[in-house]
Amino acid sequence: MDMKKKLLLNVILPALDPSVYIYRSFKIMPRAQNSHAYVNGAFLIKLDGSNIVSSNICFGGIDPHFTHALKTEEFLKGKNFLTNETIQGALKMLASELSPDWVLPDAAPEYRKNLALSLFYKFALNIAPELKVSVKNEYKSGGAILERPLSSGTQSFDTIKENWPLTKNIPKIEGLLQTSGEAKYANDLPAFPNELYAAFVLGTESQTKITNIDASEALKLPGVVAFYSAKDIPGANNFMYFKGFMGPHDEEIFCSEKLIYHGQPVGLIVAETFNLANRASKLVKVQYEQTGTTRYPTVKDVLRAKATDRLNDMPYSTLGDEFEAAPAGPIKVKGCFEIGGQYHYTMETQTSVCIPIEDGMDVYSATQWIDFTQIAISKMLNVPENSLNLFVRRLGGGYGGKGTRATLIACAAALAAHKTQRPVRLVMTLEANMEAIGKRYGVISNYEVDVEKDGKITKLYNEYVHDFGSSLNESMGHCAEFFRNCYDNKAWKTVAKGAITDSASNTWCRAPGTTEGIAMVETIMEHVAHATGLDPLDVRMANMPKDLKMYELMPQFRADVEYDLRKKEIEQFNRENRWKKRGIAITPMRYPLGYFGTIHALVSIYHTDGSVVITHGGIEMGQGMNTKVAQVAAYVLGIPMEKISIKPSANMTSPNAICTGGSMTSETVSFAVKMACEILLERMKPIREEMNDASWETIVENSYYKNVDLCATYMYKASDLQAYIIWGLTCSEVEIDVLTGNVQLRRVDILEDTGESLSPGIDVGQVEGAFIMGVGYYLTEALVYDPQTGALLTNRTWTYKPPGAKDIPIDFRVRFLQKSSNATGVLRSKATGEPAMNMTVSVLCALRNAVLAARTDAGLPNEWVQLGAPSTPDQVYLAAGNSLEQYLLN
Repeated sequence: MDMKKKLLLNVILPALDPSVYIYRSFKIMPRAQNSHAYVNGAFLIKLDGSNIVSSNICFGGIDPHFTHALKTEEFLKGKNFLTNETIQGALKMLASELSPDWVLPDAAPEYRKNLALSLFYKFALNIAPELKVSVKNEYKSGGAILERPLSSGTQSFDTIKENWPLTKNIPKIEGLLQTSGEAKYANDLPAFPNELYAAFVLGTESQTKITNIDASEALKLPGVVAFYSAKDIPGANNFMYFKGFMGPHDEEIFCSEKLIYHGQPVGLIVAETFNLANRASKLVKVQYEQTGTTRYPTVKDVLRAKATDRLNDMPYSTLGDEFEAAPAGPIKVKGCFEIGGQYHYTMETQTSVCIPIEDGMDVYSATQWIDFTQIAISKMLNVPENSLNLFVRRLGGGYGGKGTRATLIACAAALAAHKTQRPVRLVMTLEANMEAIGKRYGVISNYEVDVEKDGKITKLYNEYVHDFGSSLNESMGHCAEFFRNCYDNKAWKTVAKGAITDSASNTWCRAPGTTEGIAMVETIMEHVAHATGLDPLDVRMANMPKDLKMYELMPQFRADVEYDLRKKEIEQFNRENRWKKRGIAITPMRYPLGYFGTIHALVSIYHTDGSVVITHGGIEMGQGMNTKVAQVAAYVLGIPMEKISIKPSANMTSPNAICTGGSMTSETVSFAVKMACEILLERMKPIREEMNDASWETIVENSYYKNVDLCATYMYKASDLQAYIIWGLTCSEVEIDVLTGNVQLRRVDILEDTGESLSPGIDVGQVEGAFIMGVGYYLTEALVYDPQTGALLTNRTWTYKPPGAKDIPIDFRVRFLQKSSNATGVLRSKATGEPAMNMTVSVLCALRNAVLAARTDAGLPNEWVQLGAPSTPDQVYLAAGNSLEQYLLN
């Protein structure tokens, strides 16, 4: 056989040839695409009949010095490959020569070693059918990776034609501009004359004292203009305000003495180019005085070390009226639930451009909270707030990470612009962004539950600890309300604690507190079902007040998604497949939405053509707010949407505006615009009545001639609107590859109550996007810290894995609750930005059911499996309970 034929991949030559070469390769990745493998396996064997003449057994991801499994290759010579004895012998030999290294943030050696063994076994299963070797039916599917067909999806919603363009499914008005690259973000501002670029100097220790900062080497570089630190700040070295609302602690712009966490900014380099600034920032030498303090990067580290001095009692613990007198139940359920943090994975990193002008400064900040940023810059520079002009056209994503944290970046850039009197642009690299800025709060929950045999909870105790990072700012108080979810909580007690850890102060991230609250209680419901042997949906119904809307919705949803039929089909599939397992789960959601703060909207009409311009205090960050605003204005004024233009948000036209967040801002801005439009219509009413059927343009022109004010503003305030409940249900079906731990979402059904959706297409996108963000949270996004230094090791896309296009459900069905008009909402609508994030816990519940099926086949006891976030492939594999002795052909 010539070499060319020998190297053909994935080809078996005809059996008539006495020498047959077979090659297979496998790689297992934390997500389905755009990802490097945990372990690569490549296998080439030469057969003479059924006996092995030679083989190449190669692996990547084990150790830099390990490629060939030489002992295993030698063992295989002359043996009949596809027998149980040979496979078992080869696996044992391979196990003896695999000794993976462990360099964080790589997966643990135990997983990578066992994964390599699994890949070799998978190779054997893969080629057996081609060599006409008998393989047990249940084992056959183990020879293939998870096959992913083309994605499909459906969206079902109501629309009311007589209200169009309101309730009409229309594309986001900025969509084409965004996809073509024409939409402008803060960093798309053209370079200004004499502009400088800035980069943070980040601390490389934690819990240490800074004794000296030496920027001389950096300042020697041609083009490096200045270095600024805490001593250069003329006013307050703090960017955290609104103490009663936001929390008790100041947060420094630049560390003044004690470095709290690895990655904390200690200063700022200002240079002529972006690359030069970032290069020079690495040359600044910072000397530290070690304090000998043990470092706790995460809440898990705090609890493991029993560092009670790091724990704080939070004011949102709850005690049900009947808890103390509640009877003990015949079944005791105890467990622990742990979910980690999550990076706000925005396409645009933290960014600010500051330009000194004759009477102050123009600030272009990628912030969700203009007012907050304005206050902090004013106090830092000791200048009046009216000297600062803040503008936000749009953000490249926010998710809460640009609420308070964007203010740090804006303050640093503003300081440099103030000192140099030159424009300064600060755009963080992804690595610096991930290291310096806080993330979603991790949480660890320990619970004890008393349960009747019918699944009814008689008494529940849950103590949970949130990871606040380096300060107790940005409360998680709403977690308490969401832990209740849809259930009777009169006999429940919760104890809430906050842990101070040695990482960046964590911050609100899409559905903050609500995600953890619902995830904790739904995990408990699943655990109760496991302990009682009941279907989890029956347990949920047993603990749900009968007068709750969910008590009506859940049975109907159960029937609509054919849960019971599919569950039986999954049980049959699991009986027939040892190395592939499926699971299904339904979780409910009760999402109370409330209002807070104030926001202005200003609507102006131009008299010659009747076109309308709107500006408001909300921040467009991809959620389609401006599209809803345009639809509402067009509906109220009775004009085409093409007549309306939405302008950037600014602190002059909407002063003192609250942060865009909490899912409410699209509604509140739409409400303010609606009220401003109605003010304009009222002013124009005499002209409209006088001119009867005249065109809009004619009415506007005549209003102008009669000195009607064609500019109106309205300030939404929380008392304008009433709180309401958003209901939701999700059914998730997953499949796992037991040999690797890889997970695939086969199908997801979501039912969400959106009232009369202002813009169904926008809301579908919000529901789908929130859910997929949750998929990353529960399955792929792992934050790994160096236990010695506290450094974040997963600080770029090579190591941190948000979900990609192939991680979405293969079959994704979204339906809005029909005929669900919300009398208390804005134009009868309900919010959609965050709720679906809470419903992704159904994926975790379905995954656990698949893992339990694998453990049953592995002969393990029917014990509860503790899964949390993120349940990455290594966690899934290790939970499945595989053992080498079970890797057989027949």
